[in-house]
Amino acid sequence: MNYLLINDQLEVLKAELKTTRKEHLTRLIEQCRLYEDEVLSKEHPHTSITYMGMAAANLSLAYLLTEQEHYLIEAKRWIFTAVDYDVWGYGFLVDVDLSASWMLFGLGLSYDWLKDHLTDDERTKFLNKLILQGNKIFDYGQQNLGHCWSTNYWQNHNWINYSGLLTTAYAIRSEHEGAQVWIDEIKDNFDKVFDYLPEDGSNYEGTGYWRFAMNFFLVAADLIRKDGGTDHFKTGFMQNTFDYRLYQSAPNWEENINFADVHDKRSSHSICAYYKIASEYNNGQAQWLGEMVRTKFLFREAYQSKIFPGILPEAFLELIWYNPEIQQQSPENLPLTKYFPDLGLVVMRSSWDTDATHLSFKCSPAGGHKQWKMSWELDKKNDWKTRSLTHYHVDFNQFILVHKGASLVIDEGYNRTSKAEIHNLVTVDGTGCVGEKIWDEGDLSDPVLFDLNCKGIHNVWRDVPESAVAQVEAFSNQDGYCYVVGESSRMYYPEMQLTRNARHIINSECGYFILLDELESHLEHTYTWRIHSEKYAKKISQNQFEIVNGNGALNVFTAFPEARQTKIDETLVEEIMTPQRPDDIRRISLKTLLIENPEKTKNTYFLNVFQPKEAIQSQKSKDISVQSLKGENCIGVEISSPQFTETFLYSSENKIEYGDINAQSKWISILRDKAGKIVKTTSYDGV
Repeated sequence: MNYLLINDQLEVLKAELKTTRKEHLTRLIEQCRLYEDEVLSKEHPHTSITYMGMAAANLSLAYLLTEQEHYLIEAKRWIFTAVDYDVWGYGFLVDVDLSASWMLFGLGLSYDWLKDHLTDDERTKFLNKLILQGNKIFDYGQQNLGHCWSTNYWQNHNWINYSGLLTTAYAIRSEHEGAQVWIDEIKDNFDKVFDYLPEDGSNYEGTGYWRFAMNFFLVAADLIRKDGGTDHFKTGFMQNTFDYRLYQSAPNWEENINFADVHDKRSSHSICAYYKIASEYNNGQAQWLGEMVRTKFLFREAYQSKIFPGILPEAFLELIWYNPEIQQQSPENLPLTKYFPDLGLVVMRSSWDTDATHLSFKCSPAGGHKQWKMSWELDKKNDWKTRSLTHYHVDFNQFILVHKGASLVIDEGYNRTSKAEIHNLVTVDGTGCVGEKIWDEGDLSDPVLFDLNCKGIHNVWRDVPESAVAQVEAFSNQDGYCYVVGESSRMYYPEMQLTRNARHIINSECGYFILLDELESHLEHTYTWRIHSEKYAKKISQNQFEIVNGNGALNVFTAFPEARQTKIDETLVEEIMTPQRPDDIRRISLKTLLIENPEKTKNTYFLNVFQPKEAIQSQKSKDISVQSLKGENCIGVEISSPQFTETFLYSSENKIEYGDINAQSKWISILRDKAGKIVKTTSYDGV
């Protein structure tokens, strides 16, 4: 017997329930037990019902595996409660968006798995509801091509909605002629999606939406391949996307690096997705991470995550997709530095230890290079709007820093009204993106604007011109140095007349980072440099601030500009999580360190050195010392640590002359040992 996702492996799964899948069966049974005491409303609840389809799938698989009648009875209770609802969805795109598609996914599987165990009346009633709901969501997508999720090829709603419908289509194809029409359209959609997605595997919506959508990607690819369609597992995106998720794990593995819309630090794990990736690519690291989450982080992920319905209802997929033949392999032999060019994402780690230093930097056009280029081409050709960038933040040249398990430089996470000022960026006269003035038209307390925002229409990127892009200007990782340069001047309003806004991050692997920001304009401005943390910075001296947070701490040594004003402040962010739960408001208090030029100027340069360090008294790290340097055509710093002295010099004119150092470079780093011998050096000549 062939079943969706299980294929012809049901008897194999049964045979392994007492051996290699014993713990996964226990997990499934425990999950099913949770459903028994759940009181189900006869009327559609005033919230999302995505959990109901997942419950039905878990109970249906439990019955197939054990043949215990009570699982069938309980599965029917959940199934027919949902079938009796007039609509699927509450308050927002009812019947034609995520709630409906999650139901079509879970109940489509349940129908396929249980249809031979239903009475004729039950089967007919169930089938008719799936046809009704399938037609609703399919017709909506077709009627709104170019202006809704059906052509938002880079966005999670496209992937989830069409994967859910595809699951039901295959479940009822033999009984409903129209299902093949759905299948043909959805196959065509995913041929486009997997062709349009970045080959580096990155996801502009962040790790939270990666995990929210990844199972649906895997399901769609599996079902389409099984039906003789394109093998999407061979695409660059699918082959490389686990690397993106791995390198966007915080060093402690429990938490994430939360660029873009990531609701919290524990909303990014999916055991079953890791298992499926491990099985498809013989990826030992994916198996390793899946097992680590299952055995160590499962319940903390479940109860602290804001992703709904969350990790626990994925038990049925964990059991199906686990491949006991894949050997676990830790990532300890992988490179510590990784560059994802489409998203302009650079990750630098000090080690694979759980208390390692982890710095992630990001700079790209909105949504990544490939989406920005291709969506403009599609939109101009078809008069469409395919970019749905609500979940993409104003965070070009943004970075996040973690050390000793402490979040020292942070992203605000989830935010629908994204602005540069709530990121670790430089603002110019208080603005930071060519699209930010959209919020002058009204905020999201207006239900109409909120509805448009949820549809991906009313957001900061709505009117951003095609020419407004940011990009990684340079990346290098060789000879003991790693550096990245991001340039974003075109992201600012044209009337600012910026000619340069470049952030350089230089890592000489000596336990600190050099940050250089170049700001140049035809006009005079107030430039405000800021970083946000979980804890307030403390002013140690005129040139040093310290942030202490649990086990980790950060020294911020500020060298330039010479004339500067500094301020320590609080930045508050509040956002409604979803229109289906309007009372679920996420609040975060960012502790902000600001530096700016006291008098307006055309050009300025922020030069800072960041030293992550120990915070606990018995393990306190020795501070480095940082001395400002200034030559006729250059500025710089001399950084002294117990083993080395690093000289870093920068010249906007590419003409460095300081002592015995002469270089036709934008900047140069020279590392010497305590005897004065040069250990290594690197330079950047610009573009």
